[in-house]
Amino acid sequence: MEYFERFKKLRQLKGLTHKDLTEGICGMTTIYRFERGDTAITAEVLYQLCQRLGISIQTLFVDEGSEYAMIDYYLEKLREYVYFRHPEMLKMTLKDADETINKHDGFDLKYNNFDRLFRTYSAITFRNEKKYDEAEKILVELMRTKKNKSDLELEIINSLGDLYLIQEKYDDALEMYTRYRTRILEHEDINHFDHYMLIQLYYGYANSLYSNHDYIQALDICYKLLIRIQERNTMYYLGRTHHLMCLIYTALYDPDNAEEHLSKAESAFHLEDISEKVADHVRVAGTEIDNLRKNKSL
Repeated sequence: MEYFERFKKLRQLKGLTHKDLTEGICGMTTIYRFERGDTAITAEVLYQLCQRLGISIQTLFVDEGSEYAMIDYYLEKLREYVYFRHPEMLKMTLKDADETINKHDGFDLKYNNFDRLFRTYSAITFRNEKKYDEAEKILVELMRTKKNKSDLELEIINSLGDLYLIQEKYDDALEMYTRYRTRILEHEDINHFDHYMLIQLYYGYANSLYSNHDYIQALDICYKLLIRIQERNTMYYLGRTHHLMCLIYTALYDPDNAEEHLSKAESAFHLEDISEKVADHVRVAGTEIDNLRKNKSL
């Protein structure tokens, strides 16, 4: 029996309607579709619903191998909140996973790399909270303790590279991307890697090249990145890449190409519905282009 089927059975046994259970937590349509297995719900909502049912979340995973099903559930949610940039939900789900899994005997924390993924996502939460030293300490240790070629290690590399760039440790970022990028991209199973993570790797490498003033090579990586993005239709990184190319062309004193890529970045950000979040970055880039044109006309 799947966990959503067990949830429905327990709700019915307790005599609760969808309205009784969901009021103040989520919509009745959401819980109706969840019980049919048509949609997933967040760990936070599931936790609240279980509290209202008077059961622990573990009760839903009592089948043989249930501890593995629960770990898979949490990993799916944690990845979702990292990829779609929901920092508060990531933090809340990490706390819930810590209480539910880490602090209870009987769970195989090595299963599906849960222990290392938990620490990776904890580091990302520290980064989101600007606790950079704590985040870097975790990620550097993870890099040092295991260096196989897998999605997990790629995620650690991307997280540490992003952290270096945020802290303006550009030399460290470039050194790390240069060391690991070729090794990963030449791996025989590269096509089985998570393509979103590979896009992150390309973008991080291009950004570190730009930050170290290697503009021509950064552009070369960006054009390769655009091909990979278009194959995967990733609007977020399409916007970020065009924005980065705008900055590169501005640094190369080419306002026309810079403006073209800024326009493409704005379109992608609009499609991703994050125009307001990136408005300051777009405005600053536009101002730099205007200033460049004025200086060239003097």
